[in-house]
Amino acid sequence: MIKEWWTKINIWRKVKASRGLGDQPAAYTPISASLTDNMVYFNGRLADTADYVHKELTFCGHQCQLMYIDNMVDKMVLSEAVLVPLSQARRPKGVTEGEPFYAWVRDCVLSSADQHEVFSLEEVEWLMMSGFAALLIDGYAKAMVFGLQGFKIRGIDEPNRDRLLRGSREGFVEALRINIMMMRRRMKTSNLKFETYVLGESSKTEVCLAYVKGTVADTTLETVRKRLRELDMDVVLESGMIQPFFEEKLTLFSTVGYTERPDTLCAKLNEGRVGIMVDGTPMALFVPHLFVDNFTSVDDYATSFYYGTFTRVLKYISFYISVFLPGMYVAIGSFHQELLPTQLLFTLAQAEQNTPFALTFEAFLMQVIYESLREAGLRAPRQLGSALNIVGAFLIGQAAVSAGLIGAPMVIIVALTATTSLVVPTLYEPGVIMRFAYILLAGMAGFYGIVIGFSFFMVMMCSIKSYDAPYLSAIAPFDLFAQRDVVFRAPWKVLNNKTYRTQNFKGSNME
Repeated sequence: MIKEWWTKINIWRKVKASRGLGDQPAAYTPISASLTDNMVYFNGRLADTADYVHKELTFCGHQCQLMYIDNMVDKMVLSEAVLVPLSQARRPKGVTEGEPFYAWVRDCVLSSADQHEVFSLEEVEWLMMSGFAALLIDGYAKAMVFGLQGFKIRGIDEPNRDRLLRGSREGFVEALRINIMMMRRRMKTSNLKFETYVLGESSKTEVCLAYVKGTVADTTLETVRKRLRELDMDVVLESGMIQPFFEEKLTLFSTVGYTERPDTLCAKLNEGRVGIMVDGTPMALFVPHLFVDNFTSVDDYATSFYYGTFTRVLKYISFYISVFLPGMYVAIGSFHQELLPTQLLFTLAQAEQNTPFALTFEAFLMQVIYESLREAGLRAPRQLGSALNIVGAFLIGQAAVSAGLIGAPMVIIVALTATTSLVVPTLYEPGVIMRFAYILLAGMAGFYGIVIGFSFFMVMMCSIKSYDAPYLSAIAPFDLFAQRDVVFRAPWKVLNNKTYRTQNFKGSNME
């Protein structure tokens, strides 16, 4: 929890400065000079915990306790960096009891690369759960912790969602520190800042705030910081769990973007955005997120400007086809048959005359079946993939047409809609809702219903703001200069003339 921001913060000020943990929650219980009292606390807190390990040591006449969580630390490194030096330590003459003895142990006996002093019991417990080993010495009201993480993590590989023809093949992983490293490799500037917070009363998950100083708008950065501090959850396991807390309001279109690619997040930060990374998930968030961001990718800038423009125009066309095509087919087939050529109209009528369902219900039913098959393909084991393909062919394929359940044109409509909906994956969820809405409106009022629905969605989108930036920025309000990187992608010689930040869009109130 991010509460009582400045209370008792001096207890562990040195830890925050040494580890760069940003504004962490205040520690509540200082470490006692009595080793017995400290062990009563830890043994009570971690009772009945099978992976809690504590080892009693004696060196130079002092009682110690080494504590760690099994399988979270590298035991080989633990032995070489802590156990062996302590067993071989011989106190030299001139090192007296008290602070000189502790300083000698800290600086001369133990010299781990990631070694820090901790002054609160809660911080020791949190660090142990993060893969640190802690050493408590009787008579000293502080602890030494060692970063000896040895747990297994997934290797860096290409993201499954954001694949490219050109560019990097690296994607974010579940380990937060590795994600930070991948971003630092791409932006070797001191202006790239990282602030770490701890969220979740039970999970105590690290959440990292990333931004470029001097580029991000101060109002945006302060708003994100405030929402992080006020976020009160018991468990934070995934970035999607905290995403609603950064939305401006409840809308169909999200004002928070997400990506699995470090190069994409770096590009967004360079445009004045703020990134949010959560330990344990490879999906990073960024704000503000605008409508035009859904149609851009790294490939657009890695290829020639004319092909990048072509693919971007194709994305816009595909999105509108996936949303409007089923509704327009229902509207034309039900109310506006005069818009079709005579030969095509006869073909359509012949295909639909033997089907038992009305055109509106048929379109709605086929979309529901497709979405069910898609969801089953995502969740079902891989061994069932071939069986699902066979079932899908029977349900929305030639078998269903031959049985007279659906018309052949409807199969084409569903297939084309399914293909185009995957061209812009970040808009898949709102696209599905809009598609069903337009089918129902077209079935009730034809093209008039589609126009009414389109007007409603446009008014809704124009009313959305993402951190003081209009969601339809560069389109509404129209910004002529920004059009060089909206629908059309200008050459790099033009894009490089002036850097355009998010706060530069017309209608933006960022400062």
